[in-house]
Amino acid sequence: MPTVPPVRESDLDAWLNNFKTLIAANPTNYGLTAADATSITNAFNSWHTAWVAAVSDGTRSKLTIETKNEQKASVLFVVRGYMAQILANRGVSNTLKMGLGLHVRDTTPTPVPPPSTRPALKVVKTGSGFQTVTAADEATPLKRARPAGSVGLLIYRAVAEDAVGDPANAQFLTFVGKPAAQSNFTAADRGKMATYFARWTNARGEVGPWSDGVSAPIAA
Repeated sequence: MPTVPPVRESDLDAWLNNFKTLIAANPTNYGLTAADATSITNAFNSWHTAWVAAVSDGTRSKLTIETKNEQKASVLFVVRGYMAQILANRGVSNTLKMGLGLHVRDTTPTPVPPPSTRPALKVVKTGSGFQTVTAADEATPLKRARPAGSVGLLIYRAVAEDAVGDPANAQFLTFVGKPAAQSNFTAADRGKMATYFARWTNARGEVGPWSDGVSAPIAA
């Protein structure tokens, strides 16, 4: 992205002329007044006269170069103040701002779509009163990492005499940012079967498809 205002003085002169001309034609379009337009025009005219004198063969000298540098600092001081004012004014359209040669920062966040892939679950550890469940994404099954755009994993669990095949029969267990969680049990659960299901979610609470169920006996 080019520097604004431009660094090269010939480009700067053209940029300033455009900035001055558009604002002078209708300052209210930019949230400014006629007095503001006059200040910008006067600063530009002083700069332009000094710049022409400093680059022309017949008038180029140490004195004209010093004058040009002084007027350059002056016009940039004036214009940068108005640049900041115009950019901060929400009543000025981005089209008008860009017409002046200003860089308009896009502040609209790119929507993150719901996750489209499924978690792949594993019960990696079983002990007295607990199990540890981990997840990978089906697109990257060798990595324990969330898919792009996901903020975490919603894990559901069913405890029954046998494995459960439908996530509708499971109850919410926990949300985890890292794809690993510990599942704890009561004494009444011992000897039964725990079945886990999960789905990725984004920051807006939109969820992806269900994982396959994974089951493991609860240690007695």
